[in-house]
Amino acid sequence: MQVKLFEARYAQKVATLLNNYLPFEEENEITVLQAGGIQYICVDGEEVVGYIAGYLIKDARNEFPYFEQELTQLRSVTTEKATFYTSHLVVNPNYRGQGIGRALVEAYDKAVKEQAGAVISVGWVKSDTNSWDAEKLFATMGLSRFMYIGEYFKPYDVYCPSCDGRCVCDADIYYKAY
Repeated sequence: MQVKLFEARYAQKVATLLNNYLPFEEENEITVLQAGGIQYICVDGEEVVGYIAGYLIKDARNEFPYFEQELTQLRSVTTEKATFYTSHLVVNPNYRGQGIGRALVEAYDKAVKEQAGAVISVGWVKSDTNSWDAEKLFATMGLSRFMYIGEYFKPYDVYCPSCDGRCVCDADIYYKAY
């Protein structure tokens, strides 16, 4: 297995991975290509088994339109220094426990550090398990809990298999300054 920079030829495979294991919004080749920012994949042969992506926050008010009071502090830190938002992290469950998530986060973290002064990651705390799969991973990489917001995803009005309908999952927001 190899972690490497995302290449456009893998866009459809990344979309399939996201749709199968990180269902939030329907992804396709175009949405993956439009993600921009920093993107890494982990491949096993030609199969994409892991993916991480993030982008530079340009306008936190528009990019995080909900929870005005709760996110005031978050918006303020994004104006103090260039900040990346981690938009995706997924590892095929058949490959978990092999260090793929850690390798993806390490590659991403190194690239972000070269371009920004901070990074924000929002963990999807699933309603059926009350857990965020990558919480410990991000914590070991030096990100600290910034805040916890209940029913964070509800205003986005998306389908969630964890909620078996409209998503009401919580969010655990982690932050790291370089």
